[in-house]
Amino acid sequence: MRFTKLRIRQKILFTLERQLVKGAHYQLLLVAALIGILSLVGGLLVMPSGPPTSRLGESVWWAFLRLSDPGYLGDDEGGWRRLISTLITVAGYVVFLGSLVAIITTWMNRKIRDLEQGLTPVTANNHLLILGWSNRTIHIAAEIFQSVGRIKRFLLRFGTSKLQVIILSEEVGPFQMQELKDHPMIGSRASEIVLRTGSAIDREHLRRVDSLNASAIIVPSLAYGRRELINPDIETIKCLLSLNAEASRYPGHKLPYVVAEIQDEFKVAAAYRSYSGPLEVVGSNTILSRLMAQNIRHPGLSEVYNEILSQIVNNNLFCQQFPELVGFTIGSLKKAFTKAVILGVVRNTKGESTRVPDLNLPENHLLASDERLVVLAKSSADLVWNSDLLSREPIDSQTRTPLPVEEPAETIRVLILGWNEHVPSLIKELCSYEEESYFVRLVALRPLKEREKELQFLNEPQKRVTLEHVIADYIRESEILRTEAGSFDHIVMVSSDRMEEEEEADARTMVGYVLLEEVLDKAPKRPSVLLELADPSNESLIRRFQAEVIISPMVLSHLLAGIALQRDLNSIYNELFTVGGAEIIFREPAAYGISPGEISFQEIESLAAVHGETVLGLALDPLLHRTNSLLLNPEKKQKRPLTENDRLVVLTTVY
Repeated sequence: MRFTKLRIRQKILFTLERQLVKGAHYQLLLVAALIGILSLVGGLLVMPSGPPTSRLGESVWWAFLRLSDPGYLGDDEGGWRRLISTLITVAGYVVFLGSLVAIITTWMNRKIRDLEQGLTPVTANNHLLILGWSNRTIHIAAEIFQSVGRIKRFLLRFGTSKLQVIILSEEVGPFQMQELKDHPMIGSRASEIVLRTGSAIDREHLRRVDSLNASAIIVPSLAYGRRELINPDIETIKCLLSLNAEASRYPGHKLPYVVAEIQDEFKVAAAYRSYSGPLEVVGSNTILSRLMAQNIRHPGLSEVYNEILSQIVNNNLFCQQFPELVGFTIGSLKKAFTKAVILGVVRNTKGESTRVPDLNLPENHLLASDERLVVLAKSSADLVWNSDLLSREPIDSQTRTPLPVEEPAETIRVLILGWNEHVPSLIKELCSYEEESYFVRLVALRPLKEREKELQFLNEPQKRVTLEHVIADYIRESEILRTEAGSFDHIVMVSSDRMEEEEEADARTMVGYVLLEEVLDKAPKRPSVLLELADPSNESLIRRFQAEVIISPMVLSHLLAGIALQRDLNSIYNELFTVGGAEIIFREPAAYGISPGEISFQEIESLAAVHGETVLGLALDPLLHRTNSLLLNPEKKQKRPLTENDRLVVLTTVY
């Protein structure tokens, strides 16, 4: 038979503990009960001392007054009454004042911590919602705050006057808010951003940020901390399914517009199937690989793309409808827009679901009522035209003499240092260029079996791309010498995805690049070098070297923010970056018959139109113009001196 020991003291303490942990209400009730007991005991002890405490009610009230206010202590007479009054007053300091202050202070501190964690649901309408905190989130918020012209039209479209940005993050605290304040494009406006704790795949947390009433939702992908079975794409698709499920609770509720980032291009179709509302999916690996491939084919394009993609720097792309200009030719409109460059049009097919861009149009194309102009301008204020320059006279386009896009005859040698999720997409993109052949040497620590698994799409014989795998660490001088870097035409250094922090990944890339520079200084021919970085603050550390830089989070932030504010931009970017169709290239001025000397941009535009191309700007000799060597959409009438080393930035059509 088991013996049960009587533990009264432990039982009482345990019961008190369970009541105290229930919260401030139970703690206050316990203190009130203790005050009542002390008042009753004190009243019983003081009753024998005579009037005015001879009755129980009066004596208990007497004790309560001493317990709650020590000022009554000097009114008592008699030794016994003074002793009891002193004991009760001391107990009042400890129980009444001390306990109440402790309980209220603890409750206030807990409430403040809860508020700092962002657990309170928000009530908002037509707000802009960012789901998830990644290395893109802060830059997305900065892009949105700086896109003044687009924001005004965005707010006007939803009938609201004030921009409200809400960010849902798994962790919310002083660190996140300080990061927002430290960004130069946000600064003091960080207080306008609402942070809420939660996960984008949790329906309860989506309600916390009032997701269904948002005007636009941006779902950036995580670049680091990837797990084997749950990757960022799975979380993004689960988020889209959760948004759909939330809308099903309110029949007839209009789903918000969503811009989602998907890393794996094979999951893009699944993302579109997961959400029944307006959705634009950005394939990040595909976009970055296309940018790298274009930069390999045309070194120097990274600076052009950085300016076109950004909503902050110099010129931006605008897609806008101009009902007053319907029926005018593209050639006439190009002359009338004196502060902007017209790239083409975007039209809708199948209602609003599909947008088809048509860039680098013939001069005699008539603007239709269902077409929106794609314009390169410094701001929305420059989207104006000179009515005196508009003409409805037909333009003869038969005199156009198209120029061939230069295609290399020999095999292009590319050295790729490092490995991440962009590399397979880059190889796939190079395979799509039918008129070009490549020899690619892959130097990384990634085991050969893992590389072959990620390159399974190359199982079919590839005649245009030849791969050579080398397992080596490029930050070792002896191994980078073995790569024979000087014998290649192009070198690409990618940011490692095996580092937990982007600063560590960039540190490896930059150290490897410094070692590479020592090798290239001794090479008879210098190849073009393209670096991929993850942290924009590291770009300044290598600015003095001769290398182009692509900052992946910045590029993707530009894309997500821009497409959120202008949905048409997604189709335009896809058209510009894919093989064939409209492409941005560099041309020598001599290709248009331009000799070194002074010429206006307006004259260059006319010469480009003769060859069926659209000139976007000038790429001046970097040796003469170390800063501002790229001039997109310059002043059209101003004459500028051109040298034989200057190039033209041209939008052409590749068939």
